[in-house]
Parts: sequence; structure tokens; C-alpha cells
Amino acid sequence: MGGIMDKKDIEKLARELQLQIWDKRKKIWPERREHSPMAALDPEVAAWVLGIEYDKFEELGRFGDRNARYEVAGLLDRENSRIAVSKKFPMETVRFTGAHEIGHWLLHKEGETMHRDRPIKGLEPATIRPPREREADHFAACFLMPGKLVTDAFEATYGHSPLVFDDNVAFRLCPSDPDSLLRPYGDGGMDRALALAAAEHYGGRHFNSMAKRFGVSVTSMAIRIKELGLIRE
Repeated sequence: MGGIMDKKDIEKLARELQLQIWDKRKKIWPERREHSPMAALDPEVAAWVLGIEYDKFEELGRFGDRNARYEVAGLLDRENSRIAVSKKFPMETVRFTGAHEIGHWLLHKEGETMHRDRPIKGLEPATIRPPREREADHFAACFLMPGKLVTDAFEATYGHSPLVFDDNVAFRLCPSDPDSLLRPYGDGGMDRALALAAAEHYGGRHFNSMAKRFGVSVTSMAIRIKELGLIRE
């Protein structure tokens, strides 16, 4: 695909891949009687559906020149229909890097036959990256954090969306210091989204955080929460 892609088109492509995985769920997991849509959010499963070999190694070496050598976290070999990821990084980084490589595979069919990536922790606010890298990042975010599943999980956790961030919400999230969320420094919206993405208790209830449930970094989940309009300032 040439030119800069629209984010909606990238999200649609991620959704189509998830539907392909879901349609093949009985073949992928024949021993399971019940299937959860969350199981489809797996780059290795996506690679299998696409007919790509997906390998995990302890490390993949380094690349770059003498002045700037980088650890390789992900590798796409289009000629041999192969993706490789390094296992030496945190789980969230390995998952996002793998999904990022799947994004390159589907979005960028012209150009490089071999592509290497540094460790990709996830989405980052105001990060300057080349257009193709931003596109692959957005694909990874949409694949690992589908809008409907994230919205459903958010509403099950916090009651509804969009969540109006008031005194009551701030106290339930941070009873020891609600003012830190009501009057934050800098990007208040991001601070609040980070708190919602990382929270493991709310109003006396305990649960796995939104970030942990989707196997992504807290920052990635916070940015996705904001993208989906799940908070009202």
C-alpha cells in the first residue's frame, strides 16, 4: 500500500485479521470447548493464520553502524515468509513487537524484503517515528487492544464510558491523594488515562489492570483509552 494510510483503514485491517482468527478458532484450539475473543489477540496465532513462520529466540543480535548499534527485538523476512522476535525483553514488549511486525507484513508489501526493529514497548505519546513505523505501531495497538473489547472491559471495570473524571472517580482511584488526579501537572488527560490503565482496585474492588488483561504496557493502554474516547475531561 502506497502513501500514508488512514488510521481507520489500519484498524479495519486489524479487525479483519481478528475475524480470520476467530473463524478458525476450532482448528487453532481443537481441545477447547469454549473460546474467548481475547485468545485471538496473539501475534503468533496471527502469523499462523497468515501462513508466516513465527520464531522466538533468546536474542537476535544487533544492527546499525559503529556509532549506533541497536539490539534487534523483531525481524521480518518477507522472502522466506518469516517473523522472528527476541524473548529477552518484557512480555509486553515481545507482544507489541510481534504485532508490529505483523503490521509491516500486511501494510508494507512493497520495499524492504528484510526489516529489523528495535524493542517496541508500545505506543508512546508524541513520539517522532517514520510514517511506516507509526502505521505498524497503530496496527499493533488495534490488534492487541481492539476497540470493542477494550470498551467492554473498561465499562465492566469502571461502570460506563465515557467516564467523567470528577471528585468521586479520583477518590475511588486514588483515595490517599485524589488531588493528584484532579489537579495534575502537564497533560492531565494522560495522567488520568495512565491511572485508569494501571489501576488494580476501584471503589473497593480488586482486579487485574486493563494493561495486564490485554498484555500491553500501561502507556499503550492509556493512549488507547484516550483514542477511544473512554474518558471525558
